[in-house]
Amino acid sequence: MWKVVKPHITPLIKSYLSALGAIFLPIESYEAISDGNVIFPFGCFLASAAALAIIFYLVDGHYITGFLKKRVEIKGHGFDTKIFVEFGDLFSKEGWKAVATNDFFDSYVDEDLVSSKSLHGMTIKRFWPDNREDWQKQVNASLNGATFAKETRSKGNTKRYPIGTTASAVTANQKFLFVALGRTDSSNNVTTASAESLICAVRGLLQKARAKCSYEPLTIPLMGSGLARIGIKASVLVDLILAAIHEESRLGKITGKITIVLPTEKEGEINLKHYERGWNSHG
Repeated sequence: MWKVVKPHITPLIKSYLSALGAIFLPIESYEAISDGNVIFPFGCFLASAAALAIIFYLVDGHYITGFLKKRVEIKGHGFDTKIFVEFGDLFSKEGWKAVATNDFFDSYVDEDLVSSKSLHGMTIKRFWPDNREDWQKQVNASLNGATFAKETRSKGNTKRYPIGTTASAVTANQKFLFVALGRTDSSNNVTTASAESLICAVRGLLQKARAKCSYEPLTIPLMGSGLARIGIKASVLVDLILAAIHEESRLGKITGKITIVLPTEKEGEINLKHYERGWNSHG
């Protein structure tokens, strides 16, 4: 219960204060008009307010402000792909999953080329723990024919690909699309991205998904929120990803269902009702 309430402690307090007023005002009004006294023990008063506050909190959280919503559907305007935004675990989703990488598609998770804290690094370590060569082989095969620029580096891959270039790789029960999001500084291997590169990356990802998904679901994480260093609030990143999905979907069918999955720790920071209202009202 506390994990649910903790990110929303402020609206809970407001709900309790509102409940106190909702109970106290009628009692005070009755006593003033009738010149009588209402016998209501203080403990019962507080308990009644607490019960009413829970009702206020749940109604507000699910139907009015929406801070308790875990999943919303975004209606497509001009296309029929189902789009959802939800909190959850990327790896538990069915179908194809998107993962952002650097523009060299490096496979060494050594805290220099690829950080183990990035989704790129976590994916390789979790699904190719002892066989990163297989990941690299699949990615290289998928990138065959893609445009690249050859660069000299002290370690890592030497082919730099344009932002939005996407490769596929599969393991026993997982299917991934790896998209180049961040540009790597060859002098220190630090990767950075921008709002423009995020939109370009998502659109490149979707173009690849159009050919690979075969109507299977596609799940996109909150790209750009971590080591890509875009420096934009997570809530704005979601809007940018949605904008890219809408723009690319209008050019042709991608797949039947696209889900943007957000980390559960962002629940106190992102209100999904915002996207339901904004995108479903204005497109």
